[in-house]
Amino acid sequence: MEIRLIKEPELLPALHLVWEVFAQEIAPACTPQGVESFQKFIKYEYISQVWYRKDLLFFGAFDNERICGTLALRPDGHIALFFVEQKSQGKGIGRMLFQTAYNYCANELKADRMTVNAAPGAVERYSRLGMRAVSGEQERDGIRSIPMEMYVNLAMVTPVRQKSKAPWIALGVFGVVILALFMGVAVKTHRIISEWDVQDDSVPYEEGLEEPGDSSDGFWDEYGGSIPDEFWDEYGGGLWDGDGSGEEYEEELSGVVAIPEMIDDNLPYEIESEEYIFSDNEKQSMMIEFSVSYPKLSGLKDSGIQKKVNEILKDRAMETVARIYDDPDPSIKERVLGEEYPMLANYVEYKVCYASEELISVAYDDYAFEGGQTYYTQHLRTCTISLKDGRVYEVKDIVRLDETFVDEWLAVMRREADDDTFLSETGKSELLKALEGDSQDGVYVVNFFLDADGIEIGFDLNYKEENADKRGYVWVTAPFTFDEIEKYASDSDFWKYIRK
Repeated sequence: MEIRLIKEPELLPALHLVWEVFAQEIAPACTPQGVESFQKFIKYEYISQVWYRKDLLFFGAFDNERICGTLALRPDGHIALFFVEQKSQGKGIGRMLFQTAYNYCANELKADRMTVNAAPGAVERYSRLGMRAVSGEQERDGIRSIPMEMYVNLAMVTPVRQKSKAPWIALGVFGVVILALFMGVAVKTHRIISEWDVQDDSVPYEEGLEEPGDSSDGFWDEYGGSIPDEFWDEYGGGLWDGDGSGEEYEEELSGVVAIPEMIDDNLPYEIESEEYIFSDNEKQSMMIEFSVSYPKLSGLKDSGIQKKVNEILKDRAMETVARIYDDPDPSIKERVLGEEYPMLANYVEYKVCYASEELISVAYDDYAFEGGQTYYTQHLRTCTISLKDGRVYEVKDIVRLDETFVDEWLAVMRREADDDTFLSETGKSELLKALEGDSQDGVYVVNFFLDADGIEIGFDLNYKEENADKRGYVWVTAPFTFDEIEKYASDSDFWKYIRK
């Protein structure tokens, strides 16, 4: 058994494990609203952003490279998610995850305490681990919880052992608490506002407690070790601090959610959200899961144009599902057959960046596992459509592409990438061809979208892993105001519809 921080391709399997255990063991005791909220919180699109910023650290328990348990920890030492798959429960995996997180809090985060929001029925168990209640029972939206904490001390760090009967770390932490009180150290208690806290059944144990696998080692009976409390504001609007003030930290947005939108007032049509969801739970040997969101228009005067536009918007969102599942090419089939734990998963979110009576411009964030954990991909796709005739515009349709434009565009791209050598592996003529639609074996996929500030033109980048020119960018786009791009505008009707 290996316990370590998970890597990027392992994040989605960890979340899949979280949902499976939650659905089996926690959801039956939750309200429908609670289940829906939990689903929103653990969506990959959101959690991956938090993970990239290291606002949430995920530890994984791996059995022969297969993840069987996970613990998510905030940098302030708060346990946010804690799950072990059912068939691996009772083996001490939870104990090892918890102890690893404690060691990390002491050695790396320099946190002075670990916290959790415990279900009332789990308080005694947490107490045996060295945690103590910092306030009485609280209730929010009908959910009861008791905030608990334990002190973290570097001297109490111990190696992670599987099924060890040696006295566990809780005894040492308890000694630290007693010592602090004896010396007259003032202890400040406060409410910790968290995301979701769910504990598995394989809790750390100490001398005198029954070992995992005994009759008392069930899922903490009836409910679980800890329960949902409060989310980050609307699942990503800000981070709550831990001093009880409710003050929020500013969050730097990234990806398509950071695009400033321009939606005309009094549009003559409605924009609704549709979602394609599919999960093949019958295939025990592989994971198949799709959650694809896309916009749908209603109320256009021309029903034929409306149908055409909606088909385009859906097809653009479903491109990855079509490529890896509906009509997979031989390479995808080979990956699935060659993987010990094959995965076909796709998550797509969108943002309507620009909407007027004549035009709609949409950007899609696409995350996928195309065969297995090692085949993780992320893409930007865009779509700008005329609502007059259903035409999909391309960069070459609206911009006069020449070397003068490439020079200016490349300078802006390098500024956005904060890298003066970005795209230096290819020449101007190749970049010009790429902007015209020649992706050069899929490496430079041209995209553009409209937004509140103007127009952005750039590439979805797909370098091979071994390519030395790969610099970690998923996509980069160069922003131009409408005034800045005007000198390069073609004679397309497209420009007649722009709201400056």
